[in-house]
Amino acid sequence: MIWSIFRLDNHAMKNYLLLLLAGYMLLMSMMAHAEETLKIGIKPSEPWVMYDTSKAAEEHEPIGFSIDLWRAIAKQLGVKTQWVYYDNTQDLITGTEKEEVDAGISAITVTAERQARIDFSDSMYELGLQIMVAPDKQASNPFSIMFHELNKLFTLGNFSLLLLMLFISANLRLWLDRLSKEPPIFPSGYACGLKEALWWGLTMLLTWETPHSRGFARVLDLSWHLIGLIILSILTAVVTSALTAQAVSGSIRSEADLPGKKVAAIATDAPRQWLEQNDIVVTPVKDIAEGIDAIRKGDVEALVHDGPRLHYLAHKINQQEGKQVLAVVPAIFHPQSYGIVFPEGSKLRESVNQALLRLRESQNKQESVHQALRKKWIK
Repeated sequence: MIWSIFRLDNHAMKNYLLLLLAGYMLLMSMMAHAEETLKIGIKPSEPWVMYDTSKAAEEHEPIGFSIDLWRAIAKQLGVKTQWVYYDNTQDLITGTEKEEVDAGISAITVTAERQARIDFSDSMYELGLQIMVAPDKQASNPFSIMFHELNKLFTLGNFSLLLLMLFISANLRLWLDRLSKEPPIFPSGYACGLKEALWWGLTMLLTWETPHSRGFARVLDLSWHLIGLIILSILTAVVTSALTAQAVSGSIRSEADLPGKKVAAIATDAPRQWLEQNDIVVTPVKDIAEGIDAIRKGDVEALVHDGPRLHYLAHKINQQEGKQVLAVVPAIFHPQSYGIVFPEGSKLRESVNQALLRLRESQNKQESVHQALRKKWIK
């Protein structure tokens, strides 16, 4: 066979050599790809990336949502991973910008300012900001809360409507009483009768104490009593909800309550930028641990950060303490996304985006890898 190669003409020989060269290059490419190790930058951020920072880098063994997600991506790409550790988001972004790593993953919010320096993947997680507070020890007087909520419900319009309904119902009930063949319930004379009919309307809102009636008069009695029960139920629900909210978050129930309060945020993170853009004075902290410590000491009234991380840490600390020392206000605001970061113009970005898309798709009506990771780490 080797001898037959030398018997080929120049054109055939040229094609044969080109074919061999192409095959060799393809083989080398596959071998290089199979052995490729990517440097991936990470920084601690529960529950996204967690490791013992007191140990040496080679002993870290990181875990978390972002770690599991990247491992799933790396498996699809057929690459190995070398973790590169950073102290904070700013250092990780700077390292990515300087091409110290091939990519970075943790809990990195996509912002226009950052996109001017580095490239982001498609969204790997959607979330919003929330507020962490200490359960208020100086809760307002329950009666003041009740009156505050009642004032919001009984506006001039609502109160006028209720009085109008009462006046019409009292006149209708008085007229039906006059038509009835039964002994009259109300005294004769319009003024005296109307006064008693109005009293009937007020008492029927709360009680069912009325002489036996028939026909439409009985329907009117029942209807007015049901209206009273509905109003009472609404009042009870509103006041109970307000008292519960007060017990959890004191005077802070949403981002609208933050102006004028002592609010902490990590100095280099996106939440601080949002707060300052909305004219909220910020007490900058080095990291989230310092922010939580400030809440517990009473130095600040609230800490604004990404919701899932606040929930995770509040649950963890409350369990450790055996009581509720931290709470997260339910209100979610300023929707945002986390992304994987790359040096500008990275060819890796497109492959990672395709892998992310596949990991977010359900397989055979089962939950996707992404959904499974949410249940495992975020809950």
